[in-house]
Amino acid sequence: MSFDQGNFNFEANGPEDGYRKWREELVAARLSFERRWGVILSRRVEVVLEDHEKPLVGLLRVVSDSKKERNGPPEFMMGGLRFQPGSIRSIVQLDEAE
Repeated sequence: MSFDQGNFNFEANGPEDGYRKWREELVAARLSFERRWGVILSRRVEVVLEDHEKPLVGLLRVVSDSKKERNGPPEFMMGGLRFQPGSIRSIVQLDEAE
């Protein structure tokens, strides 16, 4: 799943309205996904996993797998490791300076 691209609204009124509405819907979808699964996307984070000794630091990515059920939990990737939300002990957004 990618929140970099959404559906453009061609029915918006002005020349900028379609783009602005598209961006707002994209951000709303990302925030909804983050709330549902308790994660932070598009920001640098530190993730502590259940069965991993050291915390992972970086950007959390959603792994798309067309074979998996769409209603099941998503799979994430960070630091070369794939994991599901249930494996996350904690996730903290890091400051830009870190």
